[in-house]
Amino acid sequence: MTSSILPTTRASKLYSISKILIKEHLREPSGLLWTALAPCMLFFIMSTSQPTPDKTTQSYLPYAAWFYAYISANVAFFGFSFYLIGRRESGFIRSFIYQKESIRLFLASHAISYSILSLTYASLFYMVTKPLHGNYSIQEYLYIIACFFTSYLGFSCVGLAIAALPIKFGTANTLFSLLSFLMLMSSYMGVITGIEHDDLIALVNPLHMSTRIFRGELPLPAAFLVALILPLIGFYLTVKYFRIQPIWSRY
Repeated sequence: MTSSILPTTRASKLYSISKILIKEHLREPSGLLWTALAPCMLFFIMSTSQPTPDKTTQSYLPYAAWFYAYISANVAFFGFSFYLIGRRESGFIRSFIYQKESIRLFLASHAISYSILSLTYASLFYMVTKPLHGNYSIQEYLYIIACFFTSYLGFSCVGLAIAALPIKFGTANTLFSLLSFLMLMSSYMGVITGIEHDDLIALVNPLHMSTRIFRGELPLPAAFLVALILPLIGFYLTVKYFRIQPIWSRY
């Protein structure tokens, strides 16, 4: 009887904590601006600047792939990883979550909440931008979501590696901003020089590699398997060696 109650209790706690974390994220206007509104606005601006008169005849995914890759990177870096470092450093973990089971529960809720948020942002972008390139398609939508979640898992793995470093909240913000800027500049230079598919760019720019998944240049099943295994390993190591740096620990 007890063993059947425990899974239900854990599931209830996961749901409650995930719900709180999602609400907390949605209260932050900058996250909605840069992850939800800004990509849609940039997509419309770039679409209207194209000379093609009928965009419904153009293939949607090759044109929108970069935007989905950007959204997945933004949620993984400035949502999932950035706030994990912030909550760790603020002393929240040390004050309220100090047992291994509690840490596992918190990290699982943190991962679930940002997975839901990432898929929500991707779905919103599809609903807003797809009409410019034809009618909605459930098959296309499911394929995009599969590619998007694969991309998100890959960026989350990078974010977990950065979160494992002994850095503070402000340093993490600078590091994620610098990484995002370098990825964007690498993509821009690849476009204007005509060598965006160069192997060197693919290696140093995960944003470009993610875009190739959407375009079908990398096999989705293999990419998803790698993107799933690496974050699971990272999640296990994070639970086992979770670094706690509360602000008052230096006093």
